[in-house]
Amino acid sequence: MQHRPGYYFAYGSNLHPERLGRRTPSQRLLGPAELPAHDLRFHKRSGVDDSAKADAYFTGDPAHRVLGAVYALTPDDFPALDRVESLGAGYDLKVETLTVAGAALEVFLYVAQEAYIDPVSEPFDWYRDLVLHGALYHGFPEPYVRRIRAIAGTADPDADRAARHDEILRAMATA
Repeated sequence: MQHRPGYYFAYGSNLHPERLGRRTPSQRLLGPAELPAHDLRFHKRSGVDDSAKADAYFTGDPAHRVLGAVYALTPDDFPALDRVESLGAGYDLKVETLTVAGAALEVFLYVAQEAYIDPVSEPFDWYRDLVLHGALYHGFPEPYVRRIRAIAGTADPDADRAARHDEILRAMATA
Protein backbone atom coordinates (compact mmCIF):
# COMPACT_ATOMS: atom_id res chain seq x y z
CA MET A 1 0.00 0.00 0.00
CA GLN A 2 1.33 3.40 -0.95
CA HIS A 3 1.78 6.19 1.56
CA ARG A 4 -1.57 7.71 2.48
CA PRO A 5 -1.82 11.22 3.92
CA GLY A 6 -4.45 12.04 6.53
CA TYR A 7 -6.28 14.43 4.23
CA TYR A 8 -9.04 13.27 1.90
CA PHE A 9 -10.18 15.12 -1.24
CA ALA A 10 -13.90 14.39 -1.61
CA TYR A 11 -15.53 15.31 -4.92
CA GLY A 12 -18.41 12.85 -5.35
CA SER A 13 -21.02 11.44 -3.00
CA ASN A 14 -18.80 12.14 0.05
CA LEU A 15 -18.56 15.86 -0.72
CA HIS A 16 -21.18 16.89 1.87
CA PRO A 17 -20.04 16.55 5.52
CA GLU A 18 -23.37 14.92 6.46
CA ARG A 19 -22.70 12.01 4.09
CA LEU A 20 -19.00 11.66 4.90
CA GLY A 21 -19.69 11.91 8.63
CA ARG A 22 -21.88 8.81 8.45
CA ARG A 23 -18.94 6.91 6.99
CA THR A 24 -16.05 8.50 8.89
CA PRO A 25 -17.26 9.94 12.20
CA SER A 26 -13.95 11.67 12.99
CA GLN A 27 -13.92 13.71 9.76
CA ARG A 28 -13.14 17.40 10.03
CA LEU A 29 -13.79 19.74 7.10
CA LEU A 30 -10.78 21.88 6.19
CA GLY A 31 -12.24 23.64 3.16
CA PRO A 32 -12.78 23.61 -0.58
CA ALA A 33 -10.05 22.79 -3.08
CA GLU A 34 -9.69 22.14 -6.77
CA LEU A 35 -7.88 19.41 -8.64
CA PRO A 36 -6.46 20.80 -11.90
CA ALA A 37 -6.22 18.90 -15.19
CA HIS A 38 -9.03 16.53 -14.17
CA ASP A 39 -12.69 16.40 -15.17
CA LEU A 40 -15.68 15.32 -13.08
CA ARG A 41 -17.27 12.40 -14.90
CA PHE A 42 -20.03 10.01 -13.91
CA HIS A 43 -18.62 7.00 -15.72
CA LYS A 44 -17.26 4.68 -13.04
CA ARG A 45 -19.44 1.56 -13.11
CA SER A 46 -20.28 0.21 -9.69
CA GLY A 47 -19.36 -3.41 -9.13
CA VAL A 48 -22.33 -3.65 -6.75
CA ASP A 49 -25.30 -2.20 -8.65
CA ASP A 50 -23.93 -1.34 -12.14
CA SER A 51 -24.86 2.33 -11.76
CA ALA A 52 -22.39 5.11 -12.53
CA LYS A 53 -20.36 6.80 -9.81
CA ALA A 54 -18.23 9.94 -9.94
CA ASP A 55 -14.62 9.96 -11.06
CA ALA A 56 -11.92 12.64 -11.06
CA TYR A 57 -10.72 11.72 -14.52
CA PHE A 58 -7.25 12.91 -15.52
CA THR A 59 -7.37 14.80 -18.82
CA GLY A 60 -4.15 16.78 -18.69
CA ASP A 61 -6.11 19.80 -19.93
CA PRO A 62 -5.25 22.84 -17.78
CA ALA A 63 -8.76 24.22 -18.40
CA HIS A 64 -10.31 21.23 -16.62
CA ARG A 65 -10.72 21.10 -12.86
CA VAL A 66 -12.60 19.03 -10.32
CA LEU A 67 -13.95 20.93 -7.35
CA GLY A 68 -14.08 19.22 -3.99
CA ALA A 69 -13.51 19.55 -0.30
CA VAL A 70 -10.61 18.42 1.85
CA TYR A 71 -11.31 16.61 5.10
CA ALA A 72 -8.90 15.59 7.83
CA LEU A 73 -9.36 11.90 8.70
CA THR A 74 -7.69 9.49 11.08
CA PRO A 75 -6.21 6.14 10.01
CA ASP A 76 -9.11 4.48 11.85
CA ASP A 77 -11.41 5.94 9.18
CA PHE A 78 -9.56 4.39 6.24
CA PRO A 79 -10.86 0.77 6.33
CA ALA A 80 -14.55 1.74 6.31
CA LEU A 81 -14.02 4.37 3.62
CA ASP A 82 -11.95 2.00 1.48
CA ARG A 83 -14.69 -0.62 1.76
CA VAL A 84 -17.55 1.66 0.66
CA GLU A 85 -15.39 3.13 -2.10
CA SER A 86 -14.45 -0.35 -3.39
CA LEU A 87 -10.72 0.32 -3.18
CA GLY A 88 -8.94 -2.14 -5.44
CA ALA A 89 -12.19 -3.29 -7.06
CA GLY A 90 -13.33 -0.18 -8.92
CA TYR A 91 -11.29 2.67 -7.48
CA ASP A 92 -7.58 3.18 -6.92
CA LEU A 93 -5.96 5.54 -4.45
CA LYS A 94 -4.20 8.60 -5.83
CA VAL A 95 -2.12 11.16 -3.91
CA GLU A 96 -1.99 14.81 -5.02
CA THR A 97 -0.84 18.11 -3.53
CA LEU A 98 -3.65 20.68 -3.39
CA THR A 99 -4.02 24.14 -1.90
CA VAL A 100 -6.49 24.49 0.96
CA ALA A 101 -6.93 27.85 2.71
CA GLY A 102 -3.59 29.00 1.30
CA ALA A 103 -1.63 25.95 2.45
CA ALA A 104 -0.29 23.14 0.28
CA LEU A 105 -1.55 19.79 1.56
CA GLU A 106 -0.88 16.27 0.38
CA VAL A 107 -4.28 14.59 -0.03
CA PHE A 108 -5.60 11.24 -1.16
CA LEU A 109 -8.57 10.62 -3.41
CA TYR A 110 -10.20 7.71 -5.15
CA VAL A 111 -10.03 7.49 -8.97
CA ALA A 112 -11.73 4.95 -11.22
CA GLN A 113 -9.79 1.96 -12.44
CA GLU A 114 -9.75 1.80 -16.24
CA ALA A 115 -11.59 -1.55 -16.30
CA TYR A 116 -14.56 0.06 -14.50
CA ILE A 117 -14.99 3.05 -16.80
CA ASP A 118 -18.24 2.84 -18.74
CA PRO A 119 -19.16 6.05 -20.58
CA VAL A 120 -22.79 5.00 -21.17
CA SER A 121 -23.73 4.08 -17.61
CA GLU A 122 -25.87 6.52 -15.61
CA PRO A 123 -25.92 7.27 -11.90
CA PHE A 124 -28.99 6.69 -9.80
CA ASP A 125 -30.81 9.98 -9.30
CA TRP A 126 -30.10 9.90 -5.55
CA TYR A 127 -26.36 9.51 -6.22
CA ARG A 128 -26.29 12.52 -8.55
CA ASP A 129 -28.26 14.45 -5.93
CA LEU A 130 -25.72 13.57 -3.20
CA VAL A 131 -23.01 15.18 -5.34
CA LEU A 132 -25.28 18.14 -6.12
CA HIS A 133 -26.08 18.77 -2.44
CA GLY A 134 -22.35 18.70 -1.66
CA ALA A 135 -21.60 21.21 -4.41
CA LEU A 136 -24.34 23.52 -3.14
CA TYR A 137 -23.18 23.14 0.47
CA HIS A 138 -19.67 24.28 -0.47
CA GLY A 139 -20.93 27.16 -2.63
CA PHE A 140 -19.35 25.95 -5.86
CA PRO A 141 -19.77 28.26 -8.87
CA GLU A 142 -23.13 28.08 -10.63
CA PRO A 143 -21.73 26.71 -13.94
CA TYR A 144 -20.21 23.76 -12.05
CA VAL A 145 -23.46 23.16 -10.15
CA ARG A 146 -25.47 23.39 -13.39
CA ARG A 147 -23.25 20.77 -14.96
CA ILE A 148 -23.96 18.35 -12.10
CA ARG A 149 -27.71 19.10 -12.28
CA ALA A 150 -27.65 18.27 -16.00
CA ILE A 151 -26.33 14.73 -15.43
CA ALA A 152 -29.02 12.24 -16.42
CA GLY A 153 -30.04 10.03 -13.52
CA THR A 154 -32.04 6.85 -13.40
CA ALA A 155 -34.44 5.54 -10.77
CA ASP A 156 -32.92 2.99 -8.39
CA PRO A 157 -34.77 -0.34 -8.76
CA ASP A 158 -33.96 -1.14 -5.11
CA ALA A 159 -36.64 0.79 -3.21
CA ASP A 160 -34.99 0.21 0.19
CA ARG A 161 -31.63 1.57 -0.98
CA ALA A 162 -33.35 4.55 -2.61
CA ALA A 163 -35.25 5.27 0.63
CA ARG A 164 -32.04 5.13 2.70
CA HIS A 165 -30.39 7.66 0.40
CA ASP A 166 -33.48 9.87 0.31
CA GLU A 167 -33.21 10.06 4.12
CA ILE A 168 -29.57 11.19 3.80
CA LEU A 169 -30.61 13.81 1.23
CA ARG A 170 -33.28 15.14 3.61
CA ALA A 171 -30.67 15.41 6.38
CA MET A 172 -28.37 17.29 4.00
CA ALA A 173 -31.13 19.75 3.17
CA THR A 174 -31.37 20.75 6.84
CA ALA A 175 -27.61 20.79 7.54
